Amino acid sequence: MNNLLKGVSLYLIGLMGAGKTTVGRELAIASRYRFVDTDAVISQATGKSITQLFADVGEGEFRQLESQVLAEVSVYTKLVE
Repeated sequence: MNNLLKGVSLYLIGLMGAGKTTVGRELAIASRYRFVDTDAVISQATGKSITQLFADVGEGEFRQLESQVLAEVSVYTKLVE
């Protein structure tokens, strides 16, 4: 699979609870890519769970944080996110 992707990163999108993290980890293993869970990065940076962030700052602010994280990691290759 790695040769087919030629270093291009994969970004999984979908609703909360759809299985992006589970599938992403498996894809990373199969493609020999690194896996990044943006929700985990956001939680670690803010010290809050995603559920807490939604309650405290709303979806709009969460999406801004998510966009920032994606912009920062998008410079890397060979990621499943």
